[in-house]
Amino acid sequence: MRTLCAELKKSRRRHNTLVAVCISLFVLLWATQTGSAGEGRQEQGYWGLFYAVPVMNTVVMPLGTAVLASRLWDLESKEKSCRILLTLQSRGALFLGKAAVALLQILLIGVIESTGILALGKHFGFTELLDWGQLRWLAVSTFAVNTMLFFLWLFLSIRFDNQVPTLAAGMVGSLSGLFAAFMPPLVSYFLPWGYYIPLSTIRMDWNRETRIVRYYTAPYPLWLLILTAAFGVLFVAMAWEALKHKEV
Repeated sequence: MRTLCAELKKSRRRHNTLVAVCISLFVLLWATQTGSAGEGRQEQGYWGLFYAVPVMNTVVMPLGTAVLASRLWDLESKEKSCRILLTLQSRGALFLGKAAVALLQILLIGVIESTGILALGKHFGFTELLDWGQLRWLAVSTFAVNTMLFFLWLFLSIRFDNQVPTLAAGMVGSLSGLFAAFMPPLVSYFLPWGYYIPLSTIRMDWNRETRIVRYYTAPYPLWLLILTAAFGVLFVAMAWEALKHKEV
């Protein structure tokens, strides 16, 4: 508990919570510009957001989680700060504190996105009934991918004293994940940082002649969610091994 409190105090001074809030709000504001709300299609507004938010997450979250991971480890990467901290606490306690704070920040992102979808529905006057199952699936899948990516970037932050590789990897993840969205679905399965879109269960059919957009659902890809969780466990283990063997 003392370790968690210490990490929360460090994160507060680094304004990491504010960064997480800004990332979530940016995704929601961008999603409203996709046409589901802006063009007055209230009868399919929620489905439009369920379709748009994973696309926006694919662009924003790889870099956003890289920023959060870099900022979470930034203090320890400066000069001999990590050596000093490890004289006061064990490596395991340090890692658990970082992991707990990370999960809280990622959970905050999911809560803001889910609450924001409800608020946008009220604001724009969506007339369709909200599918709570779709909302829960979006929240769970987003949390899973964000967690997986965070620990991948945390591994890079621990592995390299300079935080530039972590941020560069996050930027590449954002660009390649969006690129995979326009490729056959098989391609996206080889890019974990782009799993937001293949995990989405909302599909869009656009009629070129009538210019009418129709949304429909696909089965829940439980196997991909399990694969995401498996990658998450792998990246947690990699980050722990990097910290356990880090020379200070």
